[in-house]
Order: sequence, then structure tokens, then C-alpha cells
Amino acid sequence: MTIFAELGLNKTLQANIKRLGYKTPTNIQKKSIGAVLSGADTYAIAPTGTGKTAAYLLPTLQELSQTDHSNDEIRPIRAVYLVPTRELAQQLELSIANYGKDLNLRTISIFGGVRIESQVKRFKRGADIVIATPKRLVDLLKLGTFSLDKIKHFVMDEADRLVSMGIQQELRTILTALPKKRQIVLFSATDSKTLAKFSKDNLSHQKEIKTEQQQPAQSKIVHTMYRCYRKHKTGHLISLLTMLNCDRALIFTRTKQDVKELTQLLTEKGLSNQGIHNEVAQKRRQERLTGFKNGEFKFLVATDIASRGIDFDDLYYVINFDLPVNSNDYIHRAGRTARKSVKQITNSEKVSKQNLSKDVITTKQFEFSDAPKVTVDDIQGHVFSLVCPEQERLVPKIANTLNTELKLDKTPW
Repeated sequence: MTIFAELGLNKTLQANIKRLGYKTPTNIQKKSIGAVLSGADTYAIAPTGTGKTAAYLLPTLQELSQTDHSNDEIRPIRAVYLVPTRELAQQLELSIANYGKDLNLRTISIFGGVRIESQVKRFKRGADIVIATPKRLVDLLKLGTFSLDKIKHFVMDEADRLVSMGIQQELRTILTALPKKRQIVLFSATDSKTLAKFSKDNLSHQKEIKTEQQQPAQSKIVHTMYRCYRKHKTGHLISLLTMLNCDRALIFTRTKQDVKELTQLLTEKGLSNQGIHNEVAQKRRQERLTGFKNGEFKFLVATDIASRGIDFDDLYYVINFDLPVNSNDYIHRAGRTARKSVKQITNSEKVSKQNLSKDVITTKQFEFSDAPKVTVDDIQGHVFSLVCPEQERLVPKIANTLNTELKLDKTPW
């Protein structure tokens, strides 16, 4: 059994890992930490929920801690972590604070939705690490707020999303600002031709790591899809929530207008909820995410801004009011459940939810022809999708990505 000490991590990082409750590294951590510590460009693909964040943070934090710039008048920026969303930037900043405790590193996160003037002021004394969304990073570079010429590590988290956001010009601007001698690290839960081409064009002699670990969406999560007409979807959503009778669920939809309409509907039905999309003010978005995590209300209705990189402890149910256009996005949505923290649910709550999931699988009315052999103790999450005829063409693509067979069932209510 591999332990973190055998991966070459220093005692401070080992102590932080132990304090956070981690005992043994995951597959992606075993394979990636050494690669990143070697200084090689790294291209890593691993399923969501397998510890990718620690896989790149631990080695880069160790390398940064080798040199102390705390007495410098202005700390040089030596690492940039590029992420697609504000929420992921904020969560990553918290992860650095946890993993990097006592390493004496200064971190600043920058993203849109916040007055740029206030962010400029934060760089008066520099920083060791910058966490950024692409456009805000480019904005600050153009203002001359800081330079990237001292960068040692450039990391792209959720890299598949970053290269498919239509921000090629911003990425070129950022890459051009980096020194010739630097390490580029790409981490993603899903691979794509676009990402592979980006890697080929921008990485040198990279170490490619792809773990064989199963998608949590396949090994721990039950997937149930109900056929229904679009005009009846809101009624079916309420019926589904009534059937589940759950303490909370994350509900995904495609558009901000759907978020507004569903939050209004749930409120009218007396169901506590909040909604988030990209036009909700940043402070309010963060408050609502925190409120959902803390159990202040039952249902969070969201667009795909909540589908990547955000940890929801103990979340069991994910509901797709609409299927995403891209099957990889389905994987990311599903990955909000069945994460390691779901085991913290109290036994009675967990057993009740698992039994309902088992009933859905085994009831003849909903059985699909090649159902996965899942025991009740294996189930860590359940994803329900309401699928209208216009979206049925997406189901085979999702099934292919999950590497399982999915069947559209009729609603049980």
C-alpha cells in the first residue's frame, strides 16, 4: 500500500494531508505527484471525484515552498492555476489554504464579477500563487498589474472546459506571457480531441497520465432516466421530489431563464430553494452555494456553472431537469454526488436513500435490459433525468460515455 511519504512529499505536506483525514493516495495521485515533482510538462486525465486537485497541488506547493520570498518587498508570482469558473477559483483557494498550511505561501484569486480596482490593490506586495479565470487574468496583464515572467508552474484545471470555452485568444495571450522555461500541467476529468491538440501544440515532452479507475458515475451512482414531454416537465419534477422526499438535491437545467422559473415554482410549492447562474452577482452566488452546503435550504437549481470542481459534502441526489448537450457535461454533473464525503451521511439517512435507489433499479416497471449489478451498499448517489423526445438522441451518447446501457423508463407516478 502506497503512502504519501513514499511519493516524495515533505513533512509539512504530510502533516497537512493527515490532518485532513487522507491516508493513502488515489491512483491519479500516485501517478501524477512524481511526474509533476520531476518538473516535466504533465497531461493527466482522471475521473471526477478521484483527487485530481491534490494530485497537482501537493507537488507544486512543495516546489514553491523550496524558496521563501516572504521577506521580499514584492513577492514574484511563481505559479498560476487557471480555472474556468469563479466558484472553482474560490474552492481552489480554500484547498491551497488547507494543503499549504505552514508553507508560508501567499495566494490571490482573481475572477470576474468583482471590481477590478480592488483586485489590482491586492498585488501591491505580490503573491507566490495566482488562481485565475482566463479573462480576468488577461485584463490584469493588460493593465500591467503584474508580470508572469517568473512563472515556474502553469496549471490548467478542468482543462477540457478551458480549451472549449471560445477563449483561444485569451489562452494565447496568457501562454505568450509565460517564460520559455516553465512547467505546464493540464488536468481534466474528460479527454477530448481539442484538449489533445492543445497539449500537442503547447506542451514539450510531456508525461501523459490516464488512470484506468472507473468513473464514479459508473461504479457508485445509479442513473435513472424518465421519458416525459417538455410541457409536463415541471409537474414531473414536483412528483419526483415528492417521491424522493429528500433532505436536499442539486437540480441542473440549461438556461438561466429555467433557473428563474424553477426557483419560483419550488417556492410556490413551499419547497426551500435558491438558484445560481452566471448573471447572479458573485457574492450572492457564493452565499447560495455556502447555504446549500450548510443545509440552509433543500434545493439548489443551477446551470452548468455548478457542474465542475465544486464539492458538495454528502450530496446523494442530482436531478437533470434538462440533459446537457455534451455527454462529458453529464459526467461532471453526476460527479457532484458519490464523492468521498457522501459516506458521512448518517446510517439511517443513507440506508433509506440506498433502499429507494435499489427499488428503482429492481422494480420491473423500471428495469432496463442489462442493469448493472449494484448492491445496496455500493450505491453512493443517484442521478435522475427528465428526458423529453427532443433530447432522447443524447441518451445513447451518455450511455456510451458511461460505458453502460441506459433505458428510458416511464414515470412511476
